[in-house]
Amino acid sequence: MQGIKQILNTGNKGVIQTAMEDTAQASIVVVGGGLAGLAAAIEALQQTQGTKADVVMVEKEPRTGGNSAKASSGINGAWTDTQKVQGITDSTEAFENDTLRSGRGLSNGTLVKRLTQESAQSVAWLQSHFSLDLDIIAQLGGHSAARTHRRPDTADGRPQPVGWGIVSTLAARLSDQPRFRLVSEAQVVELIKDTRTSTSGVEGVVYKTIDGKLHRLRASAVVLATGGFAGDGGAANGLLHKFTPQLASLPSTNGKFATGDGVKLGMAIGADLVGMEHVQVHPTGFVSPADPTAPTKFLAAEALRGAGGLLLNGKGERFVNELDTRDNVTDAINAACSSTSTRAGYPDADANGPAAFLVLSQAAADAFGHGALGFYEKMRLINRATGISGLAAAMRVPLATLSKTLFSHDDVRSSGSVDEFGKKTFPQPALNADQTSLYFWAVVTPSIHYTMGGLRFDEKARVLQAGNQSPIPGLFAAGEVTGGLHGANRLAGNSLLECVVFGREAGRQAALTALKTINEGKL
Repeated sequence: MQGIKQILNTGNKGVIQTAMEDTAQASIVVVGGGLAGLAAAIEALQQTQGTKADVVMVEKEPRTGGNSAKASSGINGAWTDTQKVQGITDSTEAFENDTLRSGRGLSNGTLVKRLTQESAQSVAWLQSHFSLDLDIIAQLGGHSAARTHRRPDTADGRPQPVGWGIVSTLAARLSDQPRFRLVSEAQVVELIKDTRTSTSGVEGVVYKTIDGKLHRLRASAVVLATGGFAGDGGAANGLLHKFTPQLASLPSTNGKFATGDGVKLGMAIGADLVGMEHVQVHPTGFVSPADPTAPTKFLAAEALRGAGGLLLNGKGERFVNELDTRDNVTDAINAACSSTSTRAGYPDADANGPAAFLVLSQAAADAFGHGALGFYEKMRLINRATGISGLAAAMRVPLATLSKTLFSHDDVRSSGSVDEFGKKTFPQPALNADQTSLYFWAVVTPSIHYTMGGLRFDEKARVLQAGNQSPIPGLFAAGEVTGGLHGANRLAGNSLLECVVFGREAGRQAALTALKTINEGKL
């Protein structure tokens, strides 16, 4: 590799950078350092062992991780070894059906089949190759079985966030790879097209470093793994304003770096787009009492409801199956928790929009894990209350109404029947066994979380051209930058999974392209 001397340190806290000449050469360029990009880089290096092929990752933030580092509910896997050990029955067919149903008939069936059929081996890859303990399994909204894997608290009670654990482990693995280099705080601004042939493929990138200088980096293959555009709501010329202006003013759980860079890069060279109008509004972004109208919300993990958390309106009443798909739960909150009398909130800290209470019994809190719960408490996002009377007083709802709500939930749970909202899986009781046990509660509001639309791609992670939808030579993509996989609504836990499945596939295909170039003596 010419002219780049940059090292990703083991702690993933920064990069030692030196200047590089205006034109450099690499075998493979990966744009974006979230899970999809990290998986692509690792797989590309694996597939090119024993050769001179190298991988350069260009990341616009100071460190890798992206929104993948924020993921908190887990990664899906159907019929995994961990499920088998825990006696959980599942199948790839059931997982496929759940994913298609969540997508409202708009998902690409070929992509969904690839995702679900490779889910177990993807979880195993993380467990066996990186020693990640994905041993806690929950049944989340829209799933017909418990299949979302996350990490347990440590022995001393510290939380192990699943997203951060995965990306930091993969980044550390890359740090000691001699054929890998990271260019951080650098934004790719252009894909270089091959104008020498009629195929109009991609042969590199142009990126801008923090000092404003432009650099040209030629490569045999480029992988776009830049994430979605759920963080650009404040930009009048952003993709949210362009495709879903009605949602652009909502709060978001995304970092401000999620501005659809890869989508824009693909558009500029004629890549096809699909599903850009489909934006997922997650039902539960935490409302902070310190700043209830903040435009960026911390995500209240879906696993909170998967552990038995309930959603109540401002009167203390349930109104939805908490384990329904995200779009249905969001619609229910908007319908049932928007008026001044039904909206949840803190005293003198109104969320200024639809908001619900999220309530966990002691049993639900135990199932979720007190390490992560304690983290939310330290951030003043989750509160404690002693006994049901203390809970009613803290939430300022009638004790009689709250008692009836929780008793009714547990009556149905005990009977083994389906409740009035269609809920048939009840992970934990809503009521505590005694009046001195703790309840945990928070205020949550729907927040933009994920963009289902993006670059149209195929099961080999190849980006497709608009019009004839043929692959653009040398250009691959994985993760939220792509579209078509999730249809109108993404199923919880499928984001980390798609990053592994299609990130690795993008790395494989990029490696094949680079090896062909090497074998032909062009590199």
